[in-house]
Amino acid sequence: MTSSSLPRDKKGRGPLHHAAAEGDASAVLELLASGADPNTQDADGWSPLHFSAQANAAEVTKVLLEAGANVHTLDKFGNSPLFRAVFNCKEDGTVIRLLRGAGAVPTLENSHGVSPVQLARTIANYNVAQFFVDV
Repeated sequence: MTSSSLPRDKKGRGPLHHAAAEGDASAVLELLASGADPNTQDADGWSPLHFSAQANAAEVTKVLLEAGANVHTLDKFGNSPLFRAVFNCKEDGTVIRLLRGAGAVPTLENSHGVSPVQLARTIANYNVAQFFVDV
């Protein structure tokens, strides 16, 4: 089974997108083992990694990165998975650390001229900004 043979909803999201959004690591592993593409994008340009970052799903993010998910994939607004992770950061910032460790660029600006590090500083949340003291 390949990504192109998996069913998609009206927004172009397949089972891997949904499993990532739900934080279901076992389903993500199963879908990847069945040939799902970790870099497939929906109609808005979101990859499964965008969804796992949005959901603050560290285990899913790790699985996707290990499967070759691209940390540099941009949605239609130029937002990277790191931008989504910053916007939705909770807890200890594990998803941010995973993405940065995989090479995500914290200074990459979206189509509105806002980078993940600028977003972290704008929301004035030390719990988020602390992950960018080196930038």
